[in-house]
Amino acid sequence: MSYGLAQSSLRKLHVLVLATAVGCASNPSHARRRAGNVLLPPDPATSAIRYRLPLRNNPVDPGDAFRCYGACQPQTTPRGYLECLSACPGFEVAEHEVCAKDEVPPVAACITVHKIPAKPEAPPAGLIVLAVVGSFLLVIGADALCASSKSQCGYPRYPYGY
Repeated sequence: MSYGLAQSSLRKLHVLVLATAVGCASNPSHARRRAGNVLLPPDPATSAIRYRLPLRNNPVDPGDAFRCYGACQPQTTPRGYLECLSACPGFEVAEHEVCAKDEVPPVAACITVHKIPAKPEAPPAGLIVLAVVGSFLLVIGADALCASSKSQCGYPRYPYGY
């Protein structure tokens, strides 16, 4: 009799574990990509927009791109800086793309913007809100902005006091 009770308890435990596994696997917030047999985290590029001004290999005019990039440095806000860069020759916008690690001046001025759901509380520290589109905030990380433009991060424009 105790054998039947133990078998029944074991069966209930298996059903509970299976139900939990199926429930977690179907939850979209825990969705994972698969590369071969390795599970990868959700793709951050699905909510990304890449704003890039190629400098060194600018397809339009590298000289004008550098001059335009330099002219954008005095902008006082991240939004103004991005608007200024968008007027430069060869500026690109690509949805679902992120900046490569080497896309920093003098190679490129590149900023990845992410869409995050707008919530009543403030966005996490280190994120700068560029715009609100519907129920989403368009944000950039302060570190990404600093990689593209030191003047946007409070660094002195003339580091040697000139």
